[in-house]
Amino acid sequence: MGQSKKDQIAKMKLDINQVSRTKSIYNQNQIQKIFNSTPQKYKYDRPAKGGGNWTYIKASYVRKVLDALFGFNWDFEVETTLAEAYEIAKATKVCVVKGTITGKVSIDGEWIHVKKTQFGRSEVKIKRDSGEPLDFGNDMKAAASDCLKKCASLMGIGADVYESGEFMEIEIIGATDADAKTKATKKKLKEAEAVLETEGEVVSD
Repeated sequence: MGQSKKDQIAKMKLDINQVSRTKSIYNQNQIQKIFNSTPQKYKYDRPAKGGGNWTYIKASYVRKVLDALFGFNWDFEVETTLAEAYEIAKATKVCVVKGTITGKVSIDGEWIHVKKTQFGRSEVKIKRDSGEPLDFGNDMKAAASDCLKKCASLMGIGADVYESGEFMEIEIIGATDADAKTKATKKKLKEAEAVLETEGEVVSD
C-alpha cells in the first residue's frame, strides 16, 4: 500500500544528535544538505528498459551539491585506466570504470578525508564494419559521470531519487539551510493540508 498524502508531506525535525549516533564529522549544515530533497527542476525522466520511466539527476547537479557540502574541497578520481576500460568494452560492449570521491572536512584544524568508491558504466556504441567502439572517449566520459553519481549516492546525495522508498526529508535544528526554508515549508504544508481537507482526509498534529 502506498503512502497517504498526509504521510508524504510529513517532515521530521531532529537535533543533530538524533541523526548521528556518534560524533559526526559533518556539521549541521552539511547534514541538512544531505537530507534535503532534490529540487524538481534537477530531476529528469527517460524511458526505462522493460517499460516505464526512470528518474535521474545529472552529474552537473551532483557537482554543485558536492561543492556546497565540502566547500569546493573535494576530488574525484577514475581509477580504471583507458586501456583497461577499452579491453572490457571490446569484450562486453559496456564501458565500466571504478572511481572514488574524496571529500575533505576540517575538524579542530585537522583535515579528515571522506572517501566513497563505486563503479560506473555506459553502453558502448560499436562500428558495424569493424566492431570497434565508435567514440570511446565519449563512452568513457559517460561512464565516469555515472561513477561520480554512484559515489555521491553513497554520501546520500540524490537519495530521494535513487532510494525513494526509504528517503524522508528532515530538518536539522539549528541548520542555516533549514532556517531559511522554514517559511516556505510551512506555506507548502498549509497548502497540502488544505488539499487534504477538501479530499476528506483529517489532518491532525
